[in-house]
Amino acid sequence: MKNSKKFFILLIGILICLLLFSIARIYAKYLTSTSGQTGITIAKWNISVNNKSIKNNSDISGDIVPIFTGNEHMSPDIIAPTAEGYFDLDFDFSDVDVSFKYEINVSADESSSVSDLVTTGYSIDDGEIISFDEFNQTISDNILLNDNITQRKIRVYILWNDDETTSNMTDEDDTISTKQDNPALLNVNISFTQIAE
Repeated sequence: MKNSKKFFILLIGILICLLLFSIARIYAKYLTSTSGQTGITIAKWNISVNNKSIKNNSDISGDIVPIFTGNEHMSPDIIAPTAEGYFDLDFDFSDVDVSFKYEINVSADESSSVSDLVTTGYSIDDGEIISFDEFNQTISDNILLNDNITQRKIRVYILWNDDETTSNMTDEDDTISTKQDNPALLNVNISFTQIAE
């Protein structure tokens, strides 16, 4: 009885192997393979600031021109304590395929002869002036792909701060700055970051 049971299990095992072999051969008749490549367009990221592509240029110093209009007590295009002016940043992102955020930070350069140059506010596309609560605040905004905005003009307003309570320089420092050969310098740092979510 034990032998017939072993024989029966062996026979079932052989049948299962034959069945699996037959099924594999049947499916093998219909197995084909192929390969290829697909081209996927990479998003464009070509932003220009004041007509200069930032993709190839990281320094746009020569393209940021401050304007000081002057008043009845000051000549135009010079600075003195309390002088007010501005500079423009013209962004062109018509060649960009993703949403992004920009940030603009402005501060007096460490080697500037006038450490009290500050930003007081900004305007967007010649709109209303948005005044800062404190000097030199960050200017930022999100440009979403669905907004269909391709250009933006940011006008940044600057001032030689001569307020005794908030300025760093004394009247004597102001006078000394006119005798130095190094100019009044502002650092303008602009960053663009893709919005992923």
